[in-house]
Amino acid sequence: MIAKKLALNIETKRGTYEAVFKWDAKDKAYIVSVPSLSGVVTFGKNLKNAKRMAKDAIELYCECLIDDGNIIIDDEEKAVGKIPHSRIIAIR
Repeated sequence: MIAKKLALNIETKRGTYEAVFKWDAKDKAYIVSVPSLSGVVTFGKNLKNAKRMAKDAIELYCECLIDDGNIIIDDEEKAVGKIPHSRIIAIR
């Protein structure tokens, strides 16, 4: 039997994020969303493929956010990214 909805933690090089996998009977695929990264939605024909697609989508989304100068907080509350040198102020 195929689970209708499943939440799993996905570990990426940019942190760990919870992904929600929902089985779509019409398309016969898992639709994947990441609640803490609202722009991430993907799919896979089976759970293994959907997990791989979720990891790739999360990493790409995070790369884009970091390239734009953002710092991301993953679901384990770890900061990912860096402050550009122009924003660093040395206090002595």
